[in-house]
Amino acid sequence: MLDNELNRNEVQVMKRENMSQQLGMSSSQMGGPFAEVSSTMAVPETPKGGILVKVCYAGACYNEGQMKKRGVRPRFPGIRDTSLYPGYEIAGVIHDVCNTIPNCNYTPGDKVILFPEDSLASSGYAEYIPVQDAGCILQLPQNLGLDVAAMLPGGALTAYAAVTCAKPHVEKLQKVKSCVNVLIVGAGGLGLWSLRIAQYIMGPNCSNVKLFVADNSIDKLLTAQDHECYDIIHWNEEDHEEYIVERTLDACRGGVDIIIDFVSSPRTMSRSLKVLNREGLILVGGNSMTEVSISLNALAAKQQSIVGIPKGNLNQLQELVDAVSRGELRAPLYNIFNVEDANQVYEDLSECRITGRAIFKFANSTSSVDN
Repeated sequence: MLDNELNRNEVQVMKRENMSQQLGMSSSQMGGPFAEVSSTMAVPETPKGGILVKVCYAGACYNEGQMKKRGVRPRFPGIRDTSLYPGYEIAGVIHDVCNTIPNCNYTPGDKVILFPEDSLASSGYAEYIPVQDAGCILQLPQNLGLDVAAMLPGGALTAYAAVTCAKPHVEKLQKVKSCVNVLIVGAGGLGLWSLRIAQYIMGPNCSNVKLFVADNSIDKLLTAQDHECYDIIHWNEEDHEEYIVERTLDACRGGVDIIIDFVSSPRTMSRSLKVLNREGLILVGGNSMTEVSISLNALAAKQQSIVGIPKGNLNQLQELVDAVSRGELRAPLYNIFNVEDANQVYEDLSECRITGRAIFKFANSTSSVDN
């Protein structure tokens, strides 16, 4: 699996029985990782000068700091000393507003998403989230469903930042090349969002830009084809490395000008450098948690660049909301699961049994806030 969200070698979700043994609890006592996130939980106080948000949907996502070789464990609310999955992708409705917020235009019932601050990682899967800084809240148009909106602050924003960063280099090369080749490494959630966003940002006028997607999963590559990317490259890990490089060069008719690699593992980086053209650019996500050796002399000789993907900002998130609500940008494939099934969902994700994104739906969600 090439996407940073799911790495078979690095992310192994501990099964429910093993977790209960470590915590000294029976399975019936413990329930799922979100079993205690229910309407019976006490509603927290609205922070002074802030807003209380009721969560309706949350994306199943990973934080790169949690990509550990020995496994990642979800947090069980109320249980100490467990790691957690981050809550960076949150969509819900305003439950309450502090009356001390100056010039407040927020109203209970407003559909909102939260900008992914680090503090959300410890509370994103709670039913209610107290938000101290109202500036981190974006109100949503009524026609934007909360299920799709939940993906925007995380994977979509990361992909948007990557494609936006690549755009000036694409425009520069367009002036001197008849065709600019852009390769997206990984056809998982981030890769599909990058594909859709690249198609949206570059638009129909960029006929001399060609998008390619590489992955080791045939199923994911077929999904990329369903998203109107017909230039797919199978990076079968059982094949000889040089054969994979030759296949990529043949598919790209000589080489690649820009590579968006959210994995940035030693293997994908080595492969990318071998297919990168002179003056080429590699955008890296840095989520592999492993070190990569790169020859600076070779980079300098070919005038190539390696740039980290910047963190998306609030303005870019607003641009995403506007584009999706207008129907100009469509969300890639996603699946909705009940939050109570989180244990099984994360296990399926770690074993690459889910294609596209996974979104958790909370029991408090109703059709009145989905549309």
